[in-house]
Amino acid sequence: MDTMEEKQPVELGRYGSAGLGLGLICTLVSIVLMFGTGSTAVGMQEGYIYGWSLLLMLTLGFFGLTLLHHTLRGKWGLPVMRIFEAGGSIYTIGLMAVLFLPILVQVWSGQTHLYPWTHPDFVRGDPALEFKTHYYLNATFFTVRFAIYFLSWLGLAAMMRRSSTRQDATGDIKEEQKRSTWGAIGLVWFFISATFAVTDWLMSLEPKWSSTMYGVWWAVQAGLAAISLTVILVAVNRNREPYKGLVTPNLTRDWGNLMLTLTMLWGYTSVSQYLIIWSGNLPEYTHYFVNRSHGGWNALGCALIFGQFFIPFFCLLTPRIKAVPMALARVAGWMLVMRIIEAFVLTTPAFADRPNPIPIWQDLLAVLGIGGLWLWAFSSVVRKSSLLPTYDVRLTEMEAHAH
Repeated sequence: MDTMEEKQPVELGRYGSAGLGLGLICTLVSIVLMFGTGSTAVGMQEGYIYGWSLLLMLTLGFFGLTLLHHTLRGKWGLPVMRIFEAGGSIYTIGLMAVLFLPILVQVWSGQTHLYPWTHPDFVRGDPALEFKTHYYLNATFFTVRFAIYFLSWLGLAAMMRRSSTRQDATGDIKEEQKRSTWGAIGLVWFFISATFAVTDWLMSLEPKWSSTMYGVWWAVQAGLAAISLTVILVAVNRNREPYKGLVTPNLTRDWGNLMLTLTMLWGYTSVSQYLIIWSGNLPEYTHYFVNRSHGGWNALGCALIFGQFFIPFFCLLTPRIKAVPMALARVAGWMLVMRIIEAFVLTTPAFADRPNPIPIWQDLLAVLGIGGLWLWAFSSVVRKSSLLPTYDVRLTEMEAHAH
């Protein structure tokens, strides 16, 4: 017998108002503190870039999965397409753009603690840095690239969402064909633009270091974050409409296989990046790993190796785990926690005043603030249309079979 809760339809957007209230308060406080002075302002800038990069990872992960689904048109993505669209929507992408503006203001003023390349004294006397800042790492070109990235992502996200909702209303098959074409083009641009974007915003936190693997490595992490959160949302609500009966072992097996594939790709890119850089043994490249190999950071790195690769890898090899929604959701929850930790490892060791992996209150404040606003933006989109698209006959067949 169904419980009263199971009889209620899924409301993924019900916490949007709470997220907006919490997010506004915490984010405004964070921004005010960022423009202050002393150690509080420094810690707030560090916490803000961590929180922003974490939610950017989730946003672009959803955006990338949206493009992947429309390119491949696989059945596995149909029940969760609206979640992908909401997570990678013009609301969430636009929010990430707006929330980066305080950092951009500080880049122009030269007052940011985050990007040492904005300080002439840091660059002076280093030929490599002088070359980088003259042609690439300067406030003007940094801002131009920022605008290109976000405007292109916003345009693609708007087009995909508008096309899918229009097909729901009209049933026009040409819309699906258009999304497939633009999805393939968009997927290529996504990897190119995301690579340059994280090079600008995250890799340049340590401007003397560089890696050609960094962009793909980060994009894989983004995909893992997004698919993990999606699996959790759907598995928890599997007995409620409109998901009731749709979350079959075949479907969760597909999601589990995608998670396994991304986990293996994460392991491959991580090991490849490490081996190539470490075997080269050049100080300007190896210092990235040196900064993450002492003061407790090495222990956290080892925890990520086991927690992000070995544990989920062996779990996702097990057919039973992939066939049971809540078992898969537990693995997804674990992997989402790993993403939170990894975003911390990617950003915080870049700062000399953070010699150990102990979070500070500014980190929590920024995550709560930006995370709350992100929840509001996600909820605003997910409430606007049905959680299931109606244009694809395969989904109709799945629903008929379920009932």
